[in-house]
Amino acid sequence: MKRFLIPTLGLALLAAACTSGPFATDDEVDLDEVELTAELQSFDECDEFLDHVKEQALERVGPYGLEGADYWGPVPMEDGLAMEEDLALDSAEAGDAESPPTTAGQTGGEGSEFSGTNVQVAGVDEPDIVKTDGDRVLAIANGTLHVVDVSGESPAELGSLGLDEGWEHEMLVVGDRVYVFGQSDVYALYGDAETADDEYYPDYPSTLTISEIDISDPSEPAVTESVTVEGSYLSARLVDGTIRLIASTPQPTGFDFVTPSGPDAEDMAEEANRRVIEESTIDQWLPAILGPDGERQILVDCSNLYAPGEFSGYSTLSVMTIDGNSGLGDLGAVGVMADGETVYSSGESLYVATNRWLSEEMLDEQGNPVSDEAYSTAIHKFDTGGSEPATYLASGSVRGHLLNQFSMDESEGNLRVATTDGDPWGFATDSSQSFVSVLAQEDGQLVEIGQVGELGPTEEIQSVRFVGDVGYVVTFRQTDPLYTIDLSDPTNPAVAGELKILGYSAYLHPAGDGLLIGVGQDATAEGTQLGTQISLFDVSDPAKPTEVAKHVIAGGSSEVEFDHRAFLYWPDTGLVVVPVSAYGFDGYGAYRTGAIALSVNDGGISELGWIVHGEGAAVPESYLCDEVLPPEPVPVEPPADGEEIPDDCYPTDYGVDIDRSMVIGGDVFTLSTLGLKSNDLASLADTGWLAW
Repeated sequence: MKRFLIPTLGLALLAAACTSGPFATDDEVDLDEVELTAELQSFDECDEFLDHVKEQALERVGPYGLEGADYWGPVPMEDGLAMEEDLALDSAEAGDAESPPTTAGQTGGEGSEFSGTNVQVAGVDEPDIVKTDGDRVLAIANGTLHVVDVSGESPAELGSLGLDEGWEHEMLVVGDRVYVFGQSDVYALYGDAETADDEYYPDYPSTLTISEIDISDPSEPAVTESVTVEGSYLSARLVDGTIRLIASTPQPTGFDFVTPSGPDAEDMAEEANRRVIEESTIDQWLPAILGPDGERQILVDCSNLYAPGEFSGYSTLSVMTIDGNSGLGDLGAVGVMADGETVYSSGESLYVATNRWLSEEMLDEQGNPVSDEAYSTAIHKFDTGGSEPATYLASGSVRGHLLNQFSMDESEGNLRVATTDGDPWGFATDSSQSFVSVLAQEDGQLVEIGQVGELGPTEEIQSVRFVGDVGYVVTFRQTDPLYTIDLSDPTNPAVAGELKILGYSAYLHPAGDGLLIGVGQDATAEGTQLGTQISLFDVSDPAKPTEVAKHVIAGGSSEVEFDHRAFLYWPDTGLVVVPVSAYGFDGYGAYRTGAIALSVNDGGISELGWIVHGEGAAVPESYLCDEVLPPEPVPVEPPADGEEIPDDCYPTDYGVDIDRSMVIGGDVFTLSTLGLKSNDLASLADTGWLAW
């Protein structure tokens, strides 16, 4: 159970920070009057930072501890007088208490014969579960790293390595070094905290594991170094051999706060909790690198730590730097006292968007923002132009919330940001609208120099893509307006054109020659979703965007709607591969899972066929009703009246989810939890299969 709960701890703590505590406010708070962030302040010494964080905490600590801070829960008082003895302790004796231990575009390249991870910015690689150099494929499946030779007629496994630390692994590759990032927790590192011999109780149950794996001998991949950091993994980027790794560590939880047994004891409990804050040490506030025996080494040097002028919570956003050519070494971290959610990198600059920390005065009795239309999101900018550790540059804020990383884009030093009014946990309302704002760096701040609003009234942004001086924004509630935004004058962005169609695109991909591919959902005029829709738009005239063609898979959904890395576009042939799971595609309940291959060009969209995993392979019984999966989908009549479908299988299932696809030479390779498959690029005929 812990393994499933811990990865969501960061979000849970953020929500707790926004909902806990007594809500003693009858007056509406104008969030516009509350500056989210200004130029960050730095600290020369740890004592200076400690004084700062104590001051902030003492303003907010109460009889129940810090707002949302104590994951384990304050220790309840046995009765109203239980604290009198504690409060009588001499402060010097209290200071002797033992403190926690401490010690100091689609990659592959222009003209390449293989594709790579579908990335947002050309030249800025993103972590993924599969990588290739054209001769070998590195794939993470079922908790194992597989090294596969794809230079022959059929894929052949050279070696494999079980990834024992963490889950939800992703990787970046530099030469023969594979850097694997996985979410983990201290239970995996130390065992169950309640039964561990050393009685180690973690401040941050959620951890990030970084493993360096040597594949110079592909038959024996080996972990050469592994580091565990307190916090949650956000993302990473790789540019010219330098890796930037971003983590978010929730506010500390290891304080020995108490709770009163009744109203009469609240004053005593608050006094005790204030003393806990006053006696806290630096290592209780900052994330650390964890050693095998519970030792902690502070991750971010205090001289590389920053805090917003307006209080933004106790979390720490860390940007680490790894020289991919020489190994993990010193992580060279820089930190900001704020939470982190969304990561975008232009290569020269790294931006991290932060959901707003809301104090209880900004919330109603249900824990909702008093005025969510005034919700704003902080954005922090770092210099990542060289191979040295990242340096903090500036911070700013934008109205509303971001959808994902594609909501941000840098052009000529300015940041373009697409947002929707309101907080990220809400939904579109009758007053919702969206914006594209342009921010410029000025004196340590990201300052708005231009904005266009009133996009998609009553709707939310579903997808964004910036291409040169044009931004494309899709909003949806019942219909899909595709807006083209003229950004040629950053101080005066303007809507150039608008196209309204049914359904929406959740992912947009530029296809050259004024074409744009969209992947999302078809829908009725009332907004009811009908299935996966691949659309082709002609945006050569931004004032008159048109839909050239569309292809719909009834009852379908695609991982591309949520993860752009699942999308493949091969411009040499116009091939598009989209993983789809569809129920009812034949009109009466048959089920199909696989990847649809399409030809997409200025002539329209045509279906080439489906790629399916599972035929003739050892498939878990839970996937199938038959022992062997048929090679091609065959419609099966639904069960007769009164006949039940077995609980352990689908009525007809023609494969398992396909996670990724790529082009290598003359083949299309697809990856699933079952194996790696190759199909001829021209005919889609099977050319090879490797079962894990």
